[in-house]
Amino acid sequence: MIADSPERRKTNYRILIFAILAFMMFIVVKLFGMQLFSGGVYRKASEKNSVRVVPISAPRGFIKDRGGTILVKNRPSYSMYMVPYEVRNLDSTSYKIAEVLRENPAEVKNRINQGWKGRFQPIRLKRDVDFATVCYVEEHALDFPGIMFQVEPTRLYPETDFGSHIWGYVGEAAAEDLEEDVDERYALGDIVGKEGLEKQYEEYLQGVNGLKYIEITAAGKMLGELADKERIKPLRGSELILELDWELQNIAEKELLERGSGAIVALDPRDGAVRVMASVPNFDANLFSGVVSREAWDAVMSDSLHPLYNRSIKGTYPPGSTMKLFTAAAGLENGLAEEETTFDPCLGARRFGNRSFRCWRLGGHGSLDLVGAIIQSCDVYFYQLGVKEGLDLWSKFCKDSRFGMRTGIDLPGEFAGLVPSAGYFDKRYGKNGWTRYLVVNLAIGQGELLVTPLQMAVLFAALGNGGVVYKPRLVSRIIPNIGNIIENQPEIVGSLPVSEENLEVLKKGLLGVTTHERGTARVASLRDINVGGKTGTAQNPHGEDHAWFICFAPVENPEIAVGIIIENAGHGGSVAAPVAKQILLKYFEDYRANRNTEKKTDI
Repeated sequence: MIADSPERRKTNYRILIFAILAFMMFIVVKLFGMQLFSGGVYRKASEKNSVRVVPISAPRGFIKDRGGTILVKNRPSYSMYMVPYEVRNLDSTSYKIAEVLRENPAEVKNRINQGWKGRFQPIRLKRDVDFATVCYVEEHALDFPGIMFQVEPTRLYPETDFGSHIWGYVGEAAAEDLEEDVDERYALGDIVGKEGLEKQYEEYLQGVNGLKYIEITAAGKMLGELADKERIKPLRGSELILELDWELQNIAEKELLERGSGAIVALDPRDGAVRVMASVPNFDANLFSGVVSREAWDAVMSDSLHPLYNRSIKGTYPPGSTMKLFTAAAGLENGLAEEETTFDPCLGARRFGNRSFRCWRLGGHGSLDLVGAIIQSCDVYFYQLGVKEGLDLWSKFCKDSRFGMRTGIDLPGEFAGLVPSAGYFDKRYGKNGWTRYLVVNLAIGQGELLVTPLQMAVLFAALGNGGVVYKPRLVSRIIPNIGNIIENQPEIVGSLPVSEENLEVLKKGLLGVTTHERGTARVASLRDINVGGKTGTAQNPHGEDHAWFICFAPVENPEIAVGIIIENAGHGGSVAAPVAKQILLKYFEDYRANRNTEKKTDI
């Protein structure tokens, strides 16, 4: 073996030195390039490893009545979060948390799995945790590693439960809510509107969440907010200013509660503004603002009176004798009746086909003209008028008057009702399986005809204002924190197919209902204001008759229309009409005293 010569060793040494220098130069150039050209990229990656972005829930917008009284607002509450990285034993911690929250450990683990977005990302375990639980967990912090609390806004509704069907309620976003969320505004567990105005105006009420930046050590420990990273404050949702009159709403709800279940709607015939919308039984909307227990939910859902059901817009009932006004209008408009038209006298009953149909007054009303029949609500008179009109003409007139159609109010879930026609009966009973005398019952608001209290209030308002049908609206203005105010302008959606001359005939009858000595609603008359109204007693196959009363005042130029139904209560004149009088008295007492002054009081 030939030993390396000194020259070769010297050459190899030089090559090694050159390689080391070249490698070091490469590293310097590479680091310089990374610093110069890729510094921003690596800086952001570093921040992601040391900073956690935590959302700050935005408060939902307030809901106020027309005078500025705050009806729906927010209150602070504690939400419990878990940071998975800090949890040494997930099973053990889940069990301890479940025990403190009095929940099933499997449910807690499921919530963790659904909310998992990484080991360092906080997972919301529960909203609206009571203060005693917060104190206990904080005092035993070593037993609950990775558990923290954050103050978040929770919805606060009136304690009286009044108006609950108007605003509805909120709840945590479920899987179906996220599927419909094309803009990706929500995460699982975020609060969204579930019913009522909360749902209808969700996009305005929700607000914009803020952000805060939490510094994290390499071991995952949270050190607090990053000093050089300013938090982004949340933006509260828009305010809704309602057309609602809270004092009138309180009177309506109290009157209904004293009499049982039912609904009241009051609106302005001049523009469709809803002043009152009451449905009884109501419910505690605050129950849904936090986390609803299974027991509480089951209790509400199993209630036979269905308190979550808004009877004003979803309750469908036979209108009873309130429908006689539209049977009269159909006769007047089609030349089948005039103000002085009489039929065979009412002797307490009349036979049509092979069946005898009774009048509500067993002794009969004798001979009446059209206005007198409205005043005394004679069934036999309207039986005969309905037969003269026939089903096709009667049904067409009702549909032209917008029966069987949604009013378009700014609430979700409104029902349309039903106007039966020949096609409807053919489908139900078969061709030639029914007689033309089915119109007898329909003409007095019985049978298959179905309406909602809101529909009847809207249509009677149109009888009073000259035939104009307005879309009813609860919200008058939307006031955002940023941007322009949105005005919800009155909207005309149709008109009654009744001439001005015939409307005056109908109004004459309606006035007589409250002022004539034989009127069926004299109890609803006011001393210095003319009230036009109509009573109704609708047969109910499931119990006692439903009591109706619908009115407007003053008759000459209506400012308010009121529709009332009280379930299983009997005669409209003796049960529903007195309720309307209380609402009218308060309305005219306040508005004649210049009630339109701005109020800033809170509930």
